[in-house]
Amino acid sequence: MTVVNNSLLARAKAFRHGLTAFLKWVVIALMFLLVVDVLWGVISRYAFGQQAKWSEELARMLLVWVSLFGASVAFGMKAHLGLDYFAEKLHPDAGKLNRVIGAVICLAFAVVVFLIGGLNLVRNTIDSGQTMVALPIAKWWEYAALPVSGCFMVVFLIEQLIEVVMIPVDSGKEGTK
Repeated sequence: MTVVNNSLLARAKAFRHGLTAFLKWVVIALMFLLVVDVLWGVISRYAFGQQAKWSEELARMLLVWVSLFGASVAFGMKAHLGLDYFAEKLHPDAGKLNRVIGAVICLAFAVVVFLIGGLNLVRNTIDSGQTMVALPIAKWWEYAALPVSGCFMVVFLIEQLIEVVMIPVDSGKEGTK
């Protein structure tokens, strides 16, 4: 591998690690807010006799954001599900092709479902003017988690695709973290 390829690969990996670290902190902050919100809902239900009306809706929205951003972090850490047992049994050339095909399929899914589908959902919700029942915010904020997390997934998948393509087959495991 040339020096330029090594430099490009090193910068791509550094970017992925930095973005993953940032997203981890975002997930931690959102999870903290979720825990505080659910705790407040329980306290208000038992201490005051009635749950705060907004706490359930906020908890649902935060859970969506935590789940989708957590999925993005999993892509960044290469921790998504896979059948490693069977993939490791393949010839190195077939294993590389398997990783390329898998990354392309995941990339296509992320673009179609998360980016295109998510943006259409957000646009339609903005056009409809829907608002949340108990929270004074627009409903599209809940759905915006789809295209935002989809952007992160696409970035991570492109980086992983570049990594798989650029690393020679004979250099050991290409899918190392």
